[in-house]
Amino acid sequence: MGKIKRIDLKKVGSVTLFALREISNFLDKIVGPMTLSGMKRNQNFGWAPKRISDNLLSLDRRGYIIINPTADSIELTNKGRIKLIENSLDSKIDGKWRMLSWDIPEDSRVKRQQFCRSIRRVGYRQVQKSLWACPYSHADQVDLIISELRLGKYVAFLRVDKTDIESHLKRLFKMT
Repeated sequence: MGKIKRIDLKKVGSVTLFALREISNFLDKIVGPMTLSGMKRNQNFGWAPKRISDNLLSLDRRGYIIINPTADSIELTNKGRIKLIENSLDSKIDGKWRMLSWDIPEDSRVKRQQFCRSIRRVGYRQVQKSLWACPYSHADQVDLIISELRLGKYVAFLRVDKTDIESHLKRLFKMT
């Protein structure tokens, strides 16, 4: 039997993010759902099966994954994908700017606040009152946040190659 691999939580950030990344990586490599029993048996985590099981149940309760015991499967939800995007370690800059502009009505204030928190975590910064920008390629996935909060009719997403405020944006992101 192979050695148990120990995980340095300082590098990982949290058990939640580690588990979500492992599920996401696994799902990217295969077609179909991940098995619950396979996840519990996986020795690569370096944790006791009970701890893995408890963490999976916690992720399920919080809406990051869906566990289907009868089908023996685990599925990553949009909320789980959003959590991964918000905590992405990928900070590739490809020369394009992702820009968001929105006008979310006052009666949707809670959703507007959730949206603002999420896009800040992704890496967006406020350029003007109604304009936000981000240079990171993972920020393209902001559509998951928009659809999860059902804000599509209020939000405009633009990906631009060139803008007349590029020098301002570079200063804002300390890219000069």
